[in-house]
Amino acid sequence: MGAPYVSIKRLVDNSLAAMLSAIEVYNKPRMTYRDEVTVMLVVNAWELALKAALRRENRSIFYTKKRGERYRSVTLDDALGRLNGHALWPKSIDGPAITANIKALSEYRDRAIHLYNAQGLGAVIYPFLQQNVLNFRDFMLEKFQKDLAESITWQLLPLGATAPADVVKFMKVDKSAPMVAEVEQFIGELRGYMDTAERAGADMSRVATVYDIHMRSTKKITSADLVVAISATGDGQVVVRKTDPNQTHPFSFAKLLEKVNEKRAGRELTSFDLQAICWKEPLRSNPKYAWKHSNGATHVWSGEAVSYLVSIVDADVERIRAEYIADRARVRQGR
Repeated sequence: MGAPYVSIKRLVDNSLAAMLSAIEVYNKPRMTYRDEVTVMLVVNAWELALKAALRRENRSIFYTKKRGERYRSVTLDDALGRLNGHALWPKSIDGPAITANIKALSEYRDRAIHLYNAQGLGAVIYPFLQQNVLNFRDFMLEKFQKDLAESITWQLLPLGATAPADVVKFMKVDKSAPMVAEVEQFIGELRGYMDTAERAGADMSRVATVYDIHMRSTKKITSADLVVAISATGDGQVVVRKTDPNQTHPFSFAKLLEKVNEKRAGRELTSFDLQAICWKEPLRSNPKYAWKHSNGATHVWSGEAVSYLVSIVDADVERIRAEYIADRARVRQGR
């Protein structure tokens, strides 16, 4: 007996319905268990959407059937693995970044379902949740020509009695030892997902988005923003620690060039091209992109450097290259 028939249309419709329900729940003015229910629905929406995408490409969404057992559909992690493994993400979608975003929410979902103490983690998960909705809209529009924006009012704002706090610097947690351990463990899981995305040269703006009180997108979150510790003063404050550049800047110059060319839509860049770009743009002096130990001879590079270099179109590369060649000629002539 073959695997059961699965309607792609039904998967897509149910996925959209789950995401719309999540947005409605989150925007209710009075709602207990808000974060947990919202994330459960969001993760469910993605699981259905990913399975619909696999079915669209005639890929199985079931595990091999065992004798005497029913067919089991693949888990969220396996669905993500199959999309990444078969390069089934739409061209405009950064698979590693969106995978990190979904896994972050899935980790939170698992903690809520399995009775871990998830209270106090809402401030951490919010930027992932906000970006997830935007990622979902882009994915569904690109893959199935379904626009989530047609079904909701995008002008909704999370109004409240107090201004939203900075995700890291002002997150308050329960001072009890179990809660402190829970927060630290959860942050560690998030860092792992984000480090994986950064090492893949992912567009980190697809992972999480921070908004100021005027609701303007202010910056991308990297794993550096999630390296936190509980304050030793005992006030329950979460504070920022310095990060390990071996994690945040894992690429040598040669590896940076390799990663960039893996992801570029235009021609492959040469080491000379990168030298020219670094001459034109002060990439080596920007810690977001490059880091060098005070006693070191060379710089190491971050995933954000990969994303930035991938974004430079061929015409700009040629212009920068020409300017660099002209500048070197002037230097040789002593002008």
